[in-house]
Amino acid sequence: MPDTEHKKEEAHVPEKKKGKGLLIIILAVALVGLGAGGFLVFKGKSTAQAKEGAAEEHGKAEEGHGGQGEGGKAGGSIVNLEPFIVNLQDNSGTRYLKLTINLELGPDSNSSELTAQAAQVRDSLIILLSSKSYADIGTVEGKYQMRDEIVARVNQYLTKGKVKTAYFTDFVIQ
Repeated sequence: MPDTEHKKEEAHVPEKKKGKGLLIIILAVALVGLGAGGFLVFKGKSTAQAKEGAAEEHGKAEEGHGGQGEGGKAGGSIVNLEPFIVNLQDNSGTRYLKLTINLELGPDSNSSELTAQAAQVRDSLIILLSSKSYADIGTVEGKYQMRDEIVARVNQYLTKGKVKTAYFTDFVIQ
């Protein structure tokens, strides 16, 4: 009889260990899930705060370069253009420029006129961008000059309003 009791205890102990192991696995998965969720929430908040801070710094840096230097008032709406990918004029091999531009319209402008002229504006900007070399746009001054040229080109096609400034939201030279 003592042997049968001993066998019952041995058979019963592994069941408890299996149950505890399963419980530990479930708790571990839940903790990992909660940790990942918390990370994403806090990362989203910090990213939004970083973007706001970068936008404020960008606005300060734009003083005198077509930014909010005119009395500090923000004007009309912002129009996002599709990305441009063009070959640069370089003798050292083939270089590419990928550029995404957002245009800030003046307070008296509306985006419908720009949308109506989209093909002409895009063509003009592709010709302008592909005429540049790395030496032309590789410096900060070169980027500011190109921004001013972009604003001038786009404004040639607008009759009712004007573009205040252009923002580079993606700028990659390869």
